[in-house]
Amino acid sequence: MTTTLHPRIEEVLTQLRDAQSDMQALLARVPATHSQTVVREGTWSAAHIVEHLAIVEDGTGRLVSKLIKQAEGTTETESAPILPTLARFHVEDSSIRRIEAPDMVTPRAGLSLDAAVQAQQVARERVIAAYATASGRALAAVSAPHPILGPLNGYQWGIFIAQHQRRHLVQLRAVLAALEV
Repeated sequence: MTTTLHPRIEEVLTQLRDAQSDMQALLARVPATHSQTVVREGTWSAAHIVEHLAIVEDGTGRLVSKLIKQAEGTTETESAPILPTLARFHVEDSSIRRIEAPDMVTPRAGLSLDAAVQAQQVARERVIAAYATASGRALAAVSAPHPILGPLNGYQWGIFIAQHQRRHLVQLRAVLAALEV
C-alpha cells in the first residue's frame, strides 16, 4: 500500500533528496588522496565540508523532531509551496555573504571523508524519516529560531537543510577546481 504524502512534505523531501544526490555526484569526483587537502589557508577540505554538514544536520534533525512533536494533533490545511518563503534569505548563494561557522558546527578535522559521508547520510536519513512521519501535520504552525535567519517553521527547517547543503556544494566545487579534478 502506497501512502500519499502531503504536498509540503513531498516538497521538503524532494529538496533533501535532490541536494543529497548532487553532493554524492560531486563527492564521487574527490580523489581519496586529496579528501583532506585544504587548498587555501582558512578554507575546508572536502572531508571538512561534509563533516560540517553532518554536524549541522544532526543538530537540525533533533530540532525538527521536536517541532514535529509540537505539531502532533494538528492538521495541515495549506498546500502552497514552502521553497519561495526562503528565497529572501539567499541561503544557497554563497557569493552574497560568507558566514563563519560557529564553533559548535566547525569540523573537528578528525573524520575521514568516508566517515564524514557516513555520519551525514545517517543524519539525512533520520531527517527524511522524521518528515515522512509528519505528513499532514501543520508544521507551518511551529517554529524555532535560526541564529542568522530568525524564526523558521517546521517545513522551512527542512528546506534550509537542503539549501545549506547546496551552499556548501559551491564550496566543494571550488575545492575540486583547485585540485584540478
